[in-house]
Amino acid sequence: MRRRRKTDLYIVIILLVATVGFFIYNNISAGSKGYTRYAEALKIYKTNDYEAAFVAFGKVPYNSNLKEAALFRQARCATALDKKELALRKYKKVIHSNSKTAIVPISHYNMAVLLYELKEKSAKKHFKQIIKRYPTSDYAIASNYYLGMIEVQNPPRSSKRIKKSQERALLYFKEYIQKAPDGRFSINSINEINKLSVKLTNYDNLLIAKSYYLNGEYEKAKGFLQKTTLSESWADFAKNEYKLGNKQKANEYAEHGFKDFIDSVEPKEVYEVIDSYIATFPSRKDGIKKLMSINLKSTGADYVGYLNCNEVVDKNVKEACYRTLYEKYPNGQFSADVLYNIFLSKYIQKKYYDAQRLGILHTKKFSNAKSSAAVNYYMGRIAFKLKHYENANSYYKLVVSHFPDSYYAFRANNNLYKDDGFLPFLELTPKPVVFPYKKSLDNNLVVHLAVLKDYDLVEELCKKDKFIQSWIAYEKGDYTVSAVMARNALEEMSVKPSFEDLRWRLAYPLHYYEIVDKAKGNNNPIILESILKEESHFNPQARSMAGASGLMQLMPSTYSEVAQKYGITKPADSIPANIAAGSLYYSGLKKSLLGRDLYAISAYNGGIGSVTGWFTKINYNDTDEFVEQIPYPETKNYVKKVLRTYWVYGNIY
Repeated sequence: MRRRRKTDLYIVIILLVATVGFFIYNNISAGSKGYTRYAEALKIYKTNDYEAAFVAFGKVPYNSNLKEAALFRQARCATALDKKELALRKYKKVIHSNSKTAIVPISHYNMAVLLYELKEKSAKKHFKQIIKRYPTSDYAIASNYYLGMIEVQNPPRSSKRIKKSQERALLYFKEYIQKAPDGRFSINSINEINKLSVKLTNYDNLLIAKSYYLNGEYEKAKGFLQKTTLSESWADFAKNEYKLGNKQKANEYAEHGFKDFIDSVEPKEVYEVIDSYIATFPSRKDGIKKLMSINLKSTGADYVGYLNCNEVVDKNVKEACYRTLYEKYPNGQFSADVLYNIFLSKYIQKKYYDAQRLGILHTKKFSNAKSSAAVNYYMGRIAFKLKHYENANSYYKLVVSHFPDSYYAFRANNNLYKDDGFLPFLELTPKPVVFPYKKSLDNNLVVHLAVLKDYDLVEELCKKDKFIQSWIAYEKGDYTVSAVMARNALEEMSVKPSFEDLRWRLAYPLHYYEIVDKAKGNNNPIILESILKEESHFNPQARSMAGASGLMQLMPSTYSEVAQKYGITKPADSIPANIAAGSLYYSGLKKSLLGRDLYAISAYNGGIGSVTGWFTKINYNDTDEFVEQIPYPETKNYVKKVLRTYWVYGNIY
């Protein structure tokens, strides 16, 4: 009896192991088959053979993690074949799959649109469900447009109900325009509003005018602005006239608004009008002087004061200007930068205790302002000069950890390791730009689709992820857009990821580095790559307003001179020739400027004559004092950008 029980137990165990083994094998097999079959189907889909692609996507196993995407693609194939009922069935399967991936809301939206096109009453219910379930999505915004269209296309028979239906339609269209003023359906929404027999409020007319403005329809925007009151929309009147080229009329609106209605609009719009107003004068100084005479009372007054202080040349007068401005607006929009300028002035004057007090105030009030990295760095320099070495190193380490991609992190690192004037990185190990995430929040569906190069679906599922959008631009060969988009996305992050994070490679890819490395001569190739990135953002067709061209942005005369001297026979638009000429030109600058990269970078932007002049005009003792006192704001920022990029490249690669 015991032997039989033992035998039964063995049989149960064997069956259990076999079942688990089969389950594991089946899942692994499904995953492998799913990848292979989805890839084959996608290849067919891209040839526009939707009939064959529909069949091929249907072969993706049901237990594959790509099944939802395959169903979605089948629905798209059916739609392309004008088999809308079939497409609806596929979308329903995705929606009822209990999945939480991003493919569900887009499937729900596509299904609702198909129902709308088929004039099915259930479309209204589904659009409302989308708004309720995914309120912050683009699909919810677009659903408002379709709900408005349903109202106008299906008017009730009762005259009493017609008015209410039109009011509902107006609300839906307004909701769409408000959330997507330059969206795909914005002009259509306005056209539908114009057909409604409803009275528009001042707010409604302004909303429509703003939408027309953002869509580039300035004459139409003007017509609706004239139906509003100047007190509430003076900034829009001015901005629209600037776009129409009517500078005098625009300035009249601007001055009227500055004097009488400045607090009626958002500060951001006031600053925009101020910038446009200044641009109409022969020089910035003239425009700022005129604005100072208007004597703005509140919103915008601190901005005009800030711009005025920036234009002052005399150092003592400049500091006094900033000090007066800070005392007047201690919590203004620009107070962090104003306080930093006073702090830096004291540091340059070697009034270290005064500077230290201001620095402590800045770090307490503005922990993460644009000037925070600089303030913390110079607090370290002050501590070092006062022989508080441990305190100095604490500040340097804080800058490196909290502001890792800043110019001041580069300078802090140099001070920590006592190599001022030297470049810590001499060569790079190139790494490929890859999909920016190793994992995603939707069972890795997006990651799988990225590996399979289903770029269109990835783009659609991840519209709000700027890094994924950057990666797609990269994969499509639009390197400039890709790098700029990723860089901007990183700058928006209050806490930066470690340099091992794949997103950094998108913002700082190594395009043309092999050519740069071959053409480097005695130059540091990372510096050359950094100059190339900041000059052209990897666009070989880039041309400046002044006529500089190519990846290294060389003026025609400069290129011609270098090419003739070194026997370069190819034209300036040749990528290798442009990089080689840029490297040789940089070598010449460096050789003439004491062999220092800092001076050569400055001269690459500001000209060698300017830099040699600064040697005598600027009173400086070290790198920091030289950079901060470069009299050309563009060149000063350029030097910081190139060295920051050099520092980031070194950390990534």
